[in-house]
Amino acid sequence: MKKAFLALLCAGTIVLSGCYGSYAFTKKIHRWNGSLGNKWINSCVHFLMWVFPVYEISIWLIDGLVLNTVEFWTGSNPVASGDSYYEKDAQGNSVAAVKNEDGTLSVQYTTTKGETMNLTLQRDENVVRALDAEGNLVAQYEIDK
Repeated sequence: MKKAFLALLCAGTIVLSGCYGSYAFTKKIHRWNGSLGNKWINSCVHFLMWVFPVYEISIWLIDGLVLNTVEFWTGSNPVASGDSYYEKDAQGNSVAAVKNEDGTLSVQYTTTKGETMNLTLQRDENVVRALDAEGNLVAQYEIDK
């Protein structure tokens, strides 16, 4: 009986989570850990999150079984919704942005006349660069730390 239940449970897990999802929840935990401070604090918290099974639960149960299944059937992950941005001002101009896997930000600016400009924002340490569709530097801004 136990073997049949275990086989059914394994088969159900494979069927229900039969997609490769974005693992948005686990990525958010990892990003949060990276924002805590210096490399020593980040390393200690990372180690503790493996000892106390935070990563295991987020990867296998929350992302792997629940959120990635929702993403498979609906087309969007409810936790990944914070990775995009849309704003429209009083004049009708709009900005839409999506965070890419490589850490860059794809931005589309649309004026009230329907003219669009597509940019990619890259950040290195304390410098943000705006690149056009051909990869040419459009603007550069230095951030004070």
